Amino acid sequence: MLEFSFISLIFALLKFKLHLTYLKNFSHNLLSTYARQLGDGDIKTLSNMKKKLQLIAAVVIVALSSVSAGAQCFNHLGANVQVGTTGITIEAATNITRFINVRAGVDILPGITFNTDADFSLSNPLTGQSEDGSISLKGDLGRVQGHVIFNIYPIPTASFFIAVGGYFGGDKLLKIDGHSDKIKEYIDRFPGAAVGGGVVIGDMVVPTNTNGDVKGGLSVKKFRPYFGLGWGRAVPNRRINFGVELGVQIQGKPTLYTEYGSLENSNIDDDNTIQDIIDKVTIYPVLSFKLGFRAF
Repeated sequence: MLEFSFISLIFALLKFKLHLTYLKNFSHNLLSTYARQLGDGDIKTLSNMKKKLQLIAAVVIVALSSVSAGAQCFNHLGANVQVGTTGITIEAATNITRFINVRAGVDILPGITFNTDADFSLSNPLTGQSEDGSISLKGDLGRVQGHVIFNIYPIPTASFFIAVGGYFGGDKLLKIDGHSDKIKEYIDRFPGAAVGGGVVIGDMVVPTNTNGDVKGGLSVKKFRPYFGLGWGRAVPNRRINFGVELGVQIQGKPTLYTEYGSLENSNIDDDNTIQDIIDKVTIYPVLSFKLGFRAF
């Protein structure tokens, strides 16, 4: 039986290679036709879309190839509850083949907050002189994400799996807000005049409103590819099982956003906690512990 499983897997991979070659040629020709009518920015967008579609299609082709090799599909259902770095996760799972399960769910990360300080620099609208100081900011890491992930079991009788998929939504990685009475008092000294400057984060200036409030945060890609390794069945062989998983979301370098006005370049760099997040958190680590249930 194990020998037959490996033969089926090799057969599926050979079909996958043929289908993927066709997919690459087809998508290249199709997108090239549209690209002749678009600008440089749209061409770059199409290129990124092409890569994402090929990745998703590759997983689907493997699944369909395995199905054609004789595996049964969608005849079991499981439900999982997880706790980890993405918060509390609830998901449903089913089998595509003996080698592949698919699971989809929602991840709710509670509002974990922290406080940090940042410098601000305001410019006098009459003289151009600057007024400097510091402001206390609150960071909030709470967010809600969705995910679709394929568990690939190289040995279908074992619980070890390779996870490939993606997370979507929850692109606001960090929300920032703060208030400064000093900024408000300074702006009130020049009624009707535009006071320049704002809060300095890294090499950018985040503007404030006339009440001395700053509000914005860090955003990442709306779709974030995911790769991981784990132990445990997405659809348990028994009524209940436990599992663990370790992986990463490829989210890219976070970017600043503001809800008041627009960002500006700063003449000085402010090295603070938020800038450290921008520089270092290009991937989001995922560690989760799972309790799984089998419905049928």
